[in-house]
Amino acid sequence: MLALLRKRLAEFDAGGGDTRLVLAREDIAEMMRVFLPEGPNEARLMDQVDATITKVVDLGFLRRLKPAAGSAQDPGRYEVRRILKAFVDAQWLADFDARLEVYRTALSGGAGLGARQEKADA
Repeated sequence: MLALLRKRLAEFDAGGGDTRLVLAREDIAEMMRVFLPEGPNEARLMDQVDATITKVVDLGFLRRLKPAAGSAQDPGRYEVRRILKAFVDAQWLADFDARLEVYRTALSGGAGLGARQEKADA
């Protein structure tokens, strides 16, 4: 999650504009959805996301914002703290992207081998 938040912060800074990056709980969940196992239980997925958000808040990289006045149904909004830039620097992020690309390549290569094996078995 820290890498995803740092990447989002870099994109936000490149776009200019506001000085604070504020994300809704759903935005964070959507970013993480790619990395969590798919399943029929959406509630379990959101519990995992909430647990991770709580840990990141405890570490000080996210700050929970108070709900807007009159919106009791606000599921949560979080400010990404700039201290994250010191913890996850640009070099670390580049290395992480390189490792993800190797992983993607291995998955696509592995899928091709599995498909060829299934054809051979048939």
